[in-house]
Amino acid sequence: MIRTVARVPPDPEAPLYKRFASALGEHVLVVPYSRVFDLPPDLARAWDGDPGEARRLALALAEPSSGEGDLDAVALPSAQSLSLNVSSSCNLSCGYCYADRGRFAGAQDRRMTRETALAAIDRLLAGADPGAPVTVGFLGGEPLTNRALVHEVVGYARGAAAPRGLDLRFSITTNGTLLSPADIALIRAERFAVTVSLDGDAAIQDRQRPAARGTGSFAALAQSLRPLLADPGRAKIAARMTVRADCLDLEARIAAVLALGFPEVGVSPLRRAADGTALTDAHWPAYLAALIAASRREIARACAGGTIRLTNLAVALKQIHAGASMPYSCGAGGGYFSVSADGRWYACHRAVGEAGFELGDSGGLDERRRLDFLAGRHVHAQAPCRTCWARYLCSGGCHQEAPTRSTAACDFVRDWLSFCLSAYCEIDAQRPDLLRPGTPH
Repeated sequence: MIRTVARVPPDPEAPLYKRFASALGEHVLVVPYSRVFDLPPDLARAWDGDPGEARRLALALAEPSSGEGDLDAVALPSAQSLSLNVSSSCNLSCGYCYADRGRFAGAQDRRMTRETALAAIDRLLAGADPGAPVTVGFLGGEPLTNRALVHEVVGYARGAAAPRGLDLRFSITTNGTLLSPADIALIRAERFAVTVSLDGDAAIQDRQRPAARGTGSFAALAQSLRPLLADPGRAKIAARMTVRADCLDLEARIAAVLALGFPEVGVSPLRRAADGTALTDAHWPAYLAALIAASRREIARACAGGTIRLTNLAVALKQIHAGASMPYSCGAGGGYFSVSADGRWYACHRAVGEAGFELGDSGGLDERRRLDFLAGRHVHAQAPCRTCWARYLCSGGCHQEAPTRSTAACDFVRDWLSFCLSAYCEIDAQRPDLLRPGTPH
């Protein structure tokens, strides 16, 4: 249920194409709708020799096709995904935690009640589009410190969604140390996306994610997760690794996580942190080099017949292949909301307690505030995003992290996407079946 309520026009001087090369030759990315074309040598020379004609050609190639939405539109879709901040506590004590162990600097001082959770579920299911998946997520703190509510909400949502014919799914972000046999049985039985926060081998994990009582957390995590990783049932399991400024090595850390049995791992650079461990402008080149080195290892594995296990690379390749072109970096305030323990609905789970992200409650959303939030965060409304060639692939990045945006941080994103564009052309030539299921290898 999507309705366009406003438009944010693009900058008429914004670049329409990005030229790049790969080991296979010359290519061009047509920026609107992220279309990649190979350029034979003669055409590449002609393209580069006449920028005016190249722009006219790019404009023609950027015309939307059937089913592609207007890139300047601001829409108010139905809420399809909801995360419940069910816990205001955590059994670990990570110094960089954006959620302040679930307390959000005092904005959430108690755990969520069943009344608040079920009211949010009722609101979500009542307005959801039956033609699209509906997802209920669990966050904290550590959500399994309130496991009784997690289990109750899953059963309630399943029972309420079935008569409506909704495609219901679940997600949970957990540190993995508290998983019980009952939790694992629940996760296996449902379509759960499980994200485990895990930062590397035992030494790094125990240093960056110590238990609240001061001991390490790696051993408990490995033991608790072993049965789920061995038999995930209907669930999909992935690890998410936070990268601090003081530990930019990635390959060994990724290998340690995969050795536990995870099918994939994503890495996330720390952009904001109260403990001073966030990356600064000086760190981005080293982080990019480490990410590319880890990606090259995965690309070699894929070209030898394997899969790509680095989520960052896998997602980027899929987006390029699909022609992903998004004016927003995520669904925050559009199809996605996060509910705090007191029942307030926020555009983002990272922003509980921030007035600029609060958009209503289970009784209803403030449509004016929601429109202002989305219009102001459209990529066409953001400087310097609106004039960047990567604007529809990056889409401006995380709204909550926007205050940390700098030229160096944006250069990292552009350089990473440039690498991914070249990698896409090379992988698609060697392993067409990887991105095109059913295509012979």
